[in-house]
Amino acid sequence: MENTLQQILYVASAVVFAVACRSFDHRFIQKLGWFALLGASYLAGYFLTGGQHLGGLVCVSFWFMLPWLEIIFRVRRLRFPIKSEIKHRFPPSREVFPELGDLSGEAEDAGFTEVGDTGWQWSQTDHFMRLFYHAEKRIQASVALAQQGDFGFSYVSLTSRTKDGITCTTTNYPFAATMKHSPKQQLNRYTHAASFEDLLERHEDFLRSQGITTEELALQDTEYLHAYIERDMSAQIDHNITAGVIEPTGNGEFRYSWRGCLFLYWQVVKDMLRV
Repeated sequence: MENTLQQILYVASAVVFAVACRSFDHRFIQKLGWFALLGASYLAGYFLTGGQHLGGLVCVSFWFMLPWLEIIFRVRRLRFPIKSEIKHRFPPSREVFPELGDLSGEAEDAGFTEVGDTGWQWSQTDHFMRLFYHAEKRIQASVALAQQGDFGFSYVSLTSRTKDGITCTTTNYPFAATMKHSPKQQLNRYTHAASFEDLLERHEDFLRSQGITTEELALQDTEYLHAYIERDMSAQIDHNITAGVIEPTGNGEFRYSWRGCLFLYWQVVKDMLRV
């Protein structure tokens, strides 16, 4: 009995330590919390199977099996529109998107001009986006909110388009891409941006690393920023149909193929290991 209580305390201590680490706003401490949670799972399996390492490994593997079950039993059944109409939207309430005002102010402080609010719906997810443009730098900015039921998250993206059709985007979008990017779509994820200015500096560094100068960037008509986004989305969908990640189902919709399910799973696992 005493040994059992000691084992419970070991597991509980690891869980408390993991939760405490995950509450910190520091990527390395949060990562330590994730490893502590895996450790707690291993200890639970190890103790429940009477000291078998295999039992601990099985418990750890459950964390990596859950995303796969979610993908094959829910995501594969979803249907998405091949063509999404991006149109004017009224901004969400302050209760739904409290960061909108502050992020918009940071964009304007960085020299961007607000262009308008837009958005679209994709299956069960509603997307809102406020667009900005910096004429001198030739960079489009978007402050966005993705919402599905009671769950939602915000992110900021900066996009530059070259005269020969290359699109370069830097974003703090918190999750891995759900589809492959076409050869002309270059993505730079910077999930730990401290501010809009920080993200902008990283985007300009990204352009320099690609050997792209301001003179090579195309001027964008601010009246058609939403149309550029719609065009980028269509190009990405077409590329993924060709790559076999998604497949048309008729009625102007598509779903993830089994190859696409494997792609999604690998993306999730990479994010789990990265976090």
